[in-house]
Amino acid sequence: MKTLEENVQQLQAFTPCMTKGDRLLVACSGGIDSMALLHFLYASQRKLQIQVAAVYVDHMLRGEQSKEDGEFVRAFCEARNIPFFTTAINIGQIVHETGGNVQQICRDMRYRYFEELMPNFTKLVTAHHADDQLETMLMAMTKGSSISALSGVRIRRPFAGGELIRPFLLVTRAQIEQYMTTHQLAHREDPSNTKDVYTRNRMRHAVTPLLKAENEHAASHAAQLSLQLQQDDALLMELATQYVDEYVECEQNGCYHFKINALQKMPLALQRRFILILLNYVYKDVNMLQSHALTAALLKLCHTTDGNAQLSLPNGLIAYRQYEHMRIGKLQQQSIATQRLHCNEPIRAGNYEITLMKVGATVLATDDVYYITLAEHEQLYIRSREQGDRMLLQGMSQPKKVARLFIDEKVPQAARHAIPLLISNERGVLAVIGVRSSVHVSHVPQPDQWQVVIRTIALY
Repeated sequence: MKTLEENVQQLQAFTPCMTKGDRLLVACSGGIDSMALLHFLYASQRKLQIQVAAVYVDHMLRGEQSKEDGEFVRAFCEARNIPFFTTAINIGQIVHETGGNVQQICRDMRYRYFEELMPNFTKLVTAHHADDQLETMLMAMTKGSSISALSGVRIRRPFAGGELIRPFLLVTRAQIEQYMTTHQLAHREDPSNTKDVYTRNRMRHAVTPLLKAENEHAASHAAQLSLQLQQDDALLMELATQYVDEYVECEQNGCYHFKINALQKMPLALQRRFILILLNYVYKDVNMLQSHALTAALLKLCHTTDGNAQLSLPNGLIAYRQYEHMRIGKLQQQSIATQRLHCNEPIRAGNYEITLMKVGATVLATDDVYYITLAEHEQLYIRSREQGDRMLLQGMSQPKKVARLFIDEKVPQAARHAIPLLISNERGVLAVIGVRSSVHVSHVPQPDQWQVVIRTIALY
């Protein structure tokens, strides 16, 4: 069996976690994993040319016991001249005042304190190891997470102006136990690790033992698989990022817009990552980004054949498809003032440029064109919808309410006032631009007709 030191060296060869001159802040709870990590880095300072300090956070959930854990780590550090930092945070009071998940609040507050200390250090170090990685990957599978989440925790990631690193990710729990025995090191036990109220503990106590009974190297294999998946994912994410940079635009109101046909030309593996990167722009919640269901729903929306369709997203956001355009963000209410159309004088309404011309005038292949026969004194206008607007559709004997049309076409409520209506002073609503047109409008030109040319400026 490989030693702890050998697996750290293997990981260091794969991706250098620690470099000459690093000032490392080691998160230490006093448990077996973090004590092995702290001792290993302390003993490796001269060889790796690094400096090591330790930090302990008392969550004040276990009374004197958690305080004693902190004193244990302090004594270890003082005996070896390791700089030591500590704080106490009343998690129970925070949970009482705000509600929420205890474990998540503990993590958030703990890392907030780490961030305060980071200006003095280059890297935060945690003791996640191969067995943790196996549990993490199994939990991701049970939650239906993305491929990125399935590949487990990362070896290194940006953190508070520096990095968070995990040099033990190829090290197994058995190797940690052997290391502690060899160096005659003591540690503290957290009773909460035995409670099966937490998902990770249930995995640790009930699931992973079955896997290790089949193959004692299950944790090592999971850690190696994780590294391979992370390598593959990093390459695909790099390629997808290039597409995002090329095709995604951020509008003034903070919404993100791209053309769907550009996405559809990508391999499916890159489409998924394209969506994940876009979600990263919109959200900062890692758990949200890891949702396979959310990614799959957005991809389905991109591949639907409906001209107009929408998807309600978490936190009150909307993904809205209008033909070849996709927009993600908060859709703002904005009305269009009434404007009269004059021949060859384009007007801007919503995200369209609309021009009235005589039939035969040059138009672009991408323009939408309505052909209309106008009476002698008939005038055309553009405006937002108004209460009571109706439009006579092909095949119907009675006009349909525009409000009902918006519902049937799945146009988001917040977007409806930004959609221009083509209005005749004699015949009422002739078209809801970009959605439907009435029986008074043709898409085939006839002599002596007028053409209303619709040019999309941007997705509304």
